[in-house]
Amino acid sequence: MPAAAVSGMQQVSQVTLNPPVPGGPGPKIVVVIPTMNEPAIGDVVRETRQALAGRDFEIVIVDKSADDTPERASMAGARVIAQQGTGYGAAYIEGFRSLPPDAGIVVMIDGDNTYDPHDIPALLAPVVDGKADIVLGNRFARMDRDAMTLRNRLGNRVITGAINLLFGLRLKDTQTGLRALRARALRGMEFESDGMPFASEMIISARNQGLTVVEVPASYRVRVGQAKMKAYRDGSLIIGLIILMAQRHNPLAIMLPVGGLLMLGGLALWAFVFYEWLSTGIINRLASVAGGTLLLLTGLQVIIFGVLAGILVTLHVRR
Repeated sequence: MPAAAVSGMQQVSQVTLNPPVPGGPGPKIVVVIPTMNEPAIGDVVRETRQALAGRDFEIVIVDKSADDTPERASMAGARVIAQQGTGYGAAYIEGFRSLPPDAGIVVMIDGDNTYDPHDIPALLAPVVDGKADIVLGNRFARMDRDAMTLRNRLGNRVITGAINLLFGLRLKDTQTGLRALRARALRGMEFESDGMPFASEMIISARNQGLTVVEVPASYRVRVGQAKMKAYRDGSLIIGLIILMAQRHNPLAIMLPVGGLLMLGGLALWAFVFYEWLSTGIINRLASVAGGTLLLLTGLQVIIFGVLAGILVTLHVRR
C-alpha cells in the first residue's frame, strides 16, 4: 500500500484497518488528535476522558511537536504516536492506520482547545443509532465571539458553498475539525492531500462512496496556542482540490456551467446580429456571426462531453 503523501496531492493513500477480533467486545471509540506544539493538550485529553467516561475508548495523539506536548498528553492519559509525515492530513492518516482491531467509531478533534470534548457524545449518537456514517460538528451553531476571524468565516462559507453545489450536499460547516465516523467507513476512502484540504477530501470521498453525512451543533472556542492554518495558501489548495475532485467524480458539475457560459456568450453575440437585422435588414457583423456560432457549438460540445463523462464515472463506480 502506498505511503501517505507528504508533499501536496501527488500520491493516493488508502487507510488499511487492522482486522477486527472475532468474538471480541463491542466497538471501541478511538479519539484521534493531531498535535504540534499545543499548550492546552493536557486539558483537551482530560476533558475528552470526562466526556467519554463509562464508555470503551482510547485517545491517540499523533504528534509533530518540538516542545513537551507529547509528554503532557501521555501524562493526561493518551497514547502518543510520533508523526512520520508532515501535515494535518498526514497526521490523521497515520492515526487511522494505528487504530486497534476493535475500533468501531473514530472521533476527530483538534488539540488547541477550540472544540469542547463534551460535544462528542452528541456526535456519536447518530452513528450509534445507525442514522449516519459521518457526523460533523457545526461550529457556527455555537461559536464564541472572536473564535474565528471574518476572513476565515467568509472563506469557510465559500468552500462549503462550493462543495454543496458541486456534490449535492446541504452542509453548513465542511471545514470543521470535530467529527465522528464509523471506522469501517474509512476502508473505501482514498486520500491525496496531506494538508488542510484533507478535511474537504474526506467529505467528498464519503459523498462519492454513498455514505451518509450529517451535522450536529457544536461549540467553538478561542484557540489556545498558535494557529497552524495559512488562510490564503490553504484556502487556494482546498479550492483546487474541490475542483479536481469534481472533475473526476462529477464532471458535469464543472462542464455544465462552463458550457452554459460559452453558450450565453454566443447568444449575446447573436442578439446583436439579430438586432442589427431587425433595424436595417442587413447583417454586417460577420465576426459576431462567426464568433457567436463558435461559442454556441463549443458550449454545447462541452456540455455533451460533461454528460458522457458523467455516464462513464457512474459506470465505473457501479463496477
